[in-house]
Amino acid sequence: MTKKKSLAALSLSLAFILALVGCGQANNNSSGNEGAGGKTVLEYYTWTDEEDYMTKVVEVFNSQNSDIEVHMNTISNNADEYNTKIMNNLSGGSTMDVYSINGTSSLGLYSSKGQLVELTDRIKEANMDVSAYGPSFQDITSVLTEGKYYALPYRTSQYALFYNKTLFEEAGIEYPAQMTWNEYGDLAKSLTKGEGADKQWGGYYADWIIAPLGALQEGSTVLDDSLDPLANWLDYLDRLYYKDGSHMSYKQMKAESIDWIKQFESGNVAMMINGEWTINMLKADIAAGKTDIEFDMAPMPLPEGMNDPITVGGVSTFIGINPQSKNADAAFKFVQFVTGEQGESIIAESSVLPAYASEKTQESFLTATGLQGSGFFFEANTVVENQPVPNIDEVNRVFNEQRDLFLFQEQDSATAIQNFIKNRQSVLNK
Repeated sequence: MTKKKSLAALSLSLAFILALVGCGQANNNSSGNEGAGGKTVLEYYTWTDEEDYMTKVVEVFNSQNSDIEVHMNTISNNADEYNTKIMNNLSGGSTMDVYSINGTSSLGLYSSKGQLVELTDRIKEANMDVSAYGPSFQDITSVLTEGKYYALPYRTSQYALFYNKTLFEEAGIEYPAQMTWNEYGDLAKSLTKGEGADKQWGGYYADWIIAPLGALQEGSTVLDDSLDPLANWLDYLDRLYYKDGSHMSYKQMKAESIDWIKQFESGNVAMMINGEWTINMLKADIAAGKTDIEFDMAPMPLPEGMNDPITVGGVSTFIGINPQSKNADAAFKFVQFVTGEQGESIIAESSVLPAYASEKTQESFLTATGLQGSGFFFEANTVVENQPVPNIDEVNRVFNEQRDLFLFQEQDSATAIQNFIKNRQSVLNK
């Protein structure tokens, strides 16, 4: 996956479209589309960033099921094109049987409007072990869908610290390990040098990362009454972007539409905070000859006073069934495969972090990444990036408005938090 941007800008339009669509009923008749030899043909939709590894999953599933053939359709995820077209498919009588879902807010939206088959009974009958998806999935399910299952996760997300090994070696500095955010800031400042085209940045913190990572690590969220940790995090970002000048400023990233992955691949960034999807993207570009960067990863920095590794993320990508599908039984068989140990191991072999945790999937991931630090993902406690409430995208949107004004240096952090609290209340009262 590329950028993990909030879908806030699309939430209201999606809700309107889905409200018009209304609630559909699942059709369990498996006598739908037939392919050659009487096979049941399943139309599966996902976005283009998923194509590489999901193609492998589909191929293995098809080879093991003589009576089912999955046909994968990919849609660009640029400018939310994927979500718009999925909405059109759901409302326009498409033959779509199965589709991927990006993010918990989309999961809540689709399920609340009857655009996903409830899988609770099927999961019980199949004796599936949903605990393998970790506590974040259970938290999401209990709050967002009232304990009912409408989709299953196949990817999870976690943030970490990525670093350019060459720049550390040239500086004669040991590779980074677990450290505090303050230590990270000091290290980034020491690695920043040069000017103009020769500028070397000590760190890079992408402008689209909305989640207040340090505050979340402390147990604070954007829904809390006291938002002191949130204000502290804004001040910390100000330190990185402006006071220390160790990271490309928010203003510059926005003004120049900087591509975060290309910036790191150019070799002039020593460290970068980003998500697990970075591994797959970097390795793909290295294999394609687009970059020759030598990188590894370390645990995400911690707030002061914390010792045990804590990251931010949780299950992030799901797969579910269209209630209008005439092939629900076959579709569930495919969903089981994708989200089960075999399908998840195939995904992990592409250096993509699987939602299903087992010795086999972890071994597949560690072997594929070849990174000394990638074991961090299985050692750290993970706090949820987005709170599982239906209107979290709208809350994030109003936070991001005030965050932008702060990072453009048009207001201080106290004013940003005060305005956010006032605007948040109007969202929560809806």
